[in-house]
Amino acid sequence: MKRKSNMQFLAVIAVLTAILGAAAMRPSNARAADGNYQLVENWAQLPPGMQWGVMSAVDIDSHGTIYAFKRSEPGEKAGEMSSMVMVIDPHGKFLRSWGEHTFSSAHGLRVLRDGFIWITDKTGDQVFKYSPDGELLMTLGKKGVAGDNDSTDALNGPSDVVIGKNGDIFVSDGESTNTRVVKFSKDGKFIKCWGTKGAGPGEMNLPHNIAMDSEGRLYVADRTNKRIQVFDQDGKYLDQMTQFGAPAAIFITKEDMLYVVAGAPENRLTIGTKDGKVLDRVEGLNAPHWVAVDSSGAVYVAEVAGQSLLKFVKK
Repeated sequence: MKRKSNMQFLAVIAVLTAILGAAAMRPSNARAADGNYQLVENWAQLPPGMQWGVMSAVDIDSHGTIYAFKRSEPGEKAGEMSSMVMVIDPHGKFLRSWGEHTFSSAHGLRVLRDGFIWITDKTGDQVFKYSPDGELLMTLGKKGVAGDNDSTDALNGPSDVVIGKNGDIFVSDGESTNTRVVKFSKDGKFIKCWGTKGAGPGEMNLPHNIAMDSEGRLYVADRTNKRIQVFDQDGKYLDQMTQFGAPAAIFITKEDMLYVVAGAPENRLTIGTKDGKVLDRVEGLNAPHWVAVDSSGAVYVAEVAGQSLLKFVKK
């Protein structure tokens, strides 16, 4: 009887541990500043045994398919290469995964205007272009070769990527010692770069993310300088915005609405216009690292410390 009681006690402890662990991995205090958004609990149906883990990025294709970039499993270090791309349909059904054990340190993922999946590996110093099924189509940078701020064929901590209407490729290169944006042609040939370390106009300190509006202007998340800088495609400085906090990631809709996540100490999502007007906020996040918005207006936030991919919808 005593052995049976001990087993029952251990079973109860295991269940409680699982519940508390799950609670710790999602922000129970996430809230909209004025109540316009609500968190959708358990929106995705992951396969048995699969967890979100440290979620680095997320984006959505033209069909509403969600591509979630996992850096590592819960409790594992990024260098253990347990990263993968998780593909989920608009209703939350898990479809497939690919890229397992491929990336040194998963950082950014974008589904760009060409329909392909672009990924940045910050410690591998490379940018990859994939088909939606995970076929590698192009590589920028050299694996494990860290360039400097003037390099033409090497990157150093690439964080994000965006492409123009003509196919030109723009990489924010700054998750290490570099502090620049690099411009390549559509076939991957170096064109130019701009940005030196500093806090003045056009200078950068940890360019963590890059996005483009409908006019082709580039918005760079100058994270350590706690601002978004705006450039034309030749690198001319146009403007800056500081009302979005220390930006980790920027998503710009077709209507030029800005969705910006900022990590600690802000830990929030800010929604505004490209001229800098703030319209809404969602507070209480847990180290948000990336953000994407689908055609219905649902917002997806990838959290690294929260180890979750959150979905918010308007009430």
